[in-house]
Amino acid sequence: MLDKKVLLQITLILCLVTFVSDVFAEPISKKLSKNEELYPQGWSVGDQVKFKKNTVVMINDSGAVISGTLANDTFLRPQGWQRIINDYYFISAYTNGGNFFPRHYRYWNNSNLYSIALPSYGHVRYKGGTAVSFSAEGTVTSGTVANDITIGIGDNQYGFVTLKSDSIVGFYDDGAVKMGTLAEDTKLRPIGWQNNAVDLDNAGFVEFKAKTEINFSIDGYVLKGRPKKALIWKNNGIDSTFRADEAVEFTEQGAASAAE
Repeated sequence: MLDKKVLLQITLILCLVTFVSDVFAEPISKKLSKNEELYPQGWSVGDQVKFKKNTVVMINDSGAVISGTLANDTFLRPQGWQRIINDYYFISAYTNGGNFFPRHYRYWNNSNLYSIALPSYGHVRYKGGTAVSFSAEGTVTSGTVANDITIGIGDNQYGFVTLKSDSIVGFYDDGAVKMGTLAEDTKLRPIGWQNNAVDLDNAGFVEFKAKTEINFSIDGYVLKGRPKKALIWKNNGIDSTFRADEAVEFTEQGAASAAE
């Protein structure tokens, strides 16, 4: 007969196995035969999100969506919603020309049609027909934004970047921007600039080209991007020259041409 110590050990092992299986349960794939409204994981309140027919959603063991393809443009909170600067969206409205003063600011265009800017409370419009992924807290970690967004990069430092509509924007777990597509030419510092920038007249800033993909470190430094102009940068202590619009990867040791 097993003694109490052995029984206790067996019980602890069984509890551990149950815990691990619950925490690390494999996601389940489900193909949708029609547009279907489902809850993303991590949500405690709110309407269901409509996912597109003839696409596959990944769901957890509770039936909540981990990732899927949106059926329509949908306002969702990204992982880094606290860092969003342009926290508003526009709607169109009509007036009969009488004296009417809305609570929110409106833009006049000398017609009966005008636009009103409304607060989005940290929500971003994600594009229908594109994939989104949700964190365990219910925020979007990756998805295609339908409008330009301006968002802060890096903690404890000043800096904003505007990312282009119709492009994928990704976030780190702490909400820092991981990747996106620049909406405009933007001057940013690559990682390792302190030791590898050759021309310090610009304090380590490099101008990156609009409408090109950019990748950031968790601290807001560029890991990969396309400089607008030819760039001289050290790589392991040796000066290297990169063409304008060439994809360049940056590390603490220097820079190198990125694989296309």
